[in-house]
Amino acid sequence: MKFGIDMGHNCPPHDIGASGVRQEDVVIKEVGTRLIAKLAAAGHSVINCTPTSAVSLNDSLRKRANKANSNNVDIFVSIHFNAFQPTTKAMGSEVYGISQTSQAIAKSVLTEIVKLGFKNRGVKNTRFSVLVNTSMPAILIECCFVDSQADMDLFDAEKMAEAIKVGLIGDADDNSTPEPATLRITQKTVLKPSTEQSSELEASTLVGIEPGDYAVLDVRLEERHFWVKWPDKSQANRDEHFIFEEFAKIVQ
Repeated sequence: MKFGIDMGHNCPPHDIGASGVRQEDVVIKEVGTRLIAKLAAAGHSVINCTPTSAVSLNDSLRKRANKANSNNVDIFVSIHFNAFQPTTKAMGSEVYGISQTSQAIAKSVLTEIVKLGFKNRGVKNTRFSVLVNTSMPAILIECCFVDSQADMDLFDAEKMAEAIKVGLIGDADDNSTPEPATLRITQKTVLKPSTEQSSELEASTLVGIEPGDYAVLDVRLEERHFWVKWPDKSQANRDEHFIFEEFAKIVQ
């Protein structure tokens, strides 16, 4: 899978982060550089979408989305930290996504982050520029608050990067059985043996499937498709299939 990682702000003088107990730009880099290394070590391609210069804030935001789009990344991840007003209270974490696929990814990442002890502020759908202008599933992570002493006391860049990685690709060291899920097919389509276009595959390898809810053993996003593991070989002579993401969604 190819990831586009955007270390938010970090493009002075027009696009810099907030200040608090710690400087947002600094902690973003601490997490972002570790996340890039972890995804690459797991065998994934990673594109750093952070611009090195920009003539304005809008130019900075545009360059991030353009970098992801021009490199045809599968998932875009923008890393940020929140700020509101100085406080000793715990403020917590939230993740943004617009499309259903993006929100499913956001939920997975947020689930891992709150395991670190951060308050769960939920998955939200604000139409941030980098989410609107990217052409693939995209999320924006507000890891926690830089002006919350409690959040900064809890924050550890290595643990945060690991949590985001696990939320994106799972834990390779986790030998537990994947939780069953329900995949909703929203229109008549075909199950494919790969992510190639249907027109490029042998007709005998394509399996028609009707709209409805289907119980699956495992599902993940891969190259704009859902990779699905069926409970058995009831769908053709294989138990693994690919479904174009526009024709399906995870409902459980």
